[in-house]
Amino acid sequence: MKRKIALLIVMILSFSLFVIACGQSDITYKKGEIDETKAKELALDNINKAFQTNQTEVTVSREQMDCLPDQVGTMATTGNAEDTSRWIYIVSVPSLENEKFTAYVVESTGEVIFLSQSETNITLTDEQKKQATDLLAAETNFGRQHEKEVAKLKEACKEWAIVTLNDEHPILLDALLGRMPDQAVRESFPVNFYVVTNDARVYSVTMYWPSMQVLSIKVINAK
Repeated sequence: MKRKIALLIVMILSFSLFVIACGQSDITYKKGEIDETKAKELALDNINKAFQTNQTEVTVSREQMDCLPDQVGTMATTGNAEDTSRWIYIVSVPSLENEKFTAYVVESTGEVIFLSQSETNITLTDEQKKQATDLLAAETNFGRQHEKEVAKLKEACKEWAIVTLNDEHPILLDALLGRMPDQAVRESFPVNFYVVTNDARVYSVTMYWPSMQVLSIKVINAK
């Protein structure tokens, strides 16, 4: 009897995981589960917490975006699986030139899968400005000094993940795989890292040097 009960529980859990997989069922992504008002609330809450700001006014649009299909609860595919799509609320804090902050909220679940802020939001201290000027003067191309600063940026990303993602031991992967950023050298620059937490969540986090602040956060394996 106990084996039958255990088997039944496993079957129920397996079915639940199947139902929440991205695009696997029309039931998963029904329209209207999260309305525009709720999307605004969720977006503003996450924007204000992630970027330590106090925004109140936003604009909202609704778009259908592609996403990868799940295969047995993972992000891996054989390469021949068809993409699916889901409805996303794009919530932005506008400014005269561009969006100061942006958030993507999945309509069907209310999950915030992307957050970003403009580089124009970041003000460098005098010390950081000198640090940036000195690095550019020392190396006109990405070299050893830049590698050292990218290593510091990675450590700052790890500290951010510990505090923000509530994980004492996040795994950080260098998205550049040891290569320097493919961009022209300038005084300030962004670098992307992958962060994997103990609950199997995978994030793509863009950090900004030399302020050591986060520019964007994307959930790679969103449901």
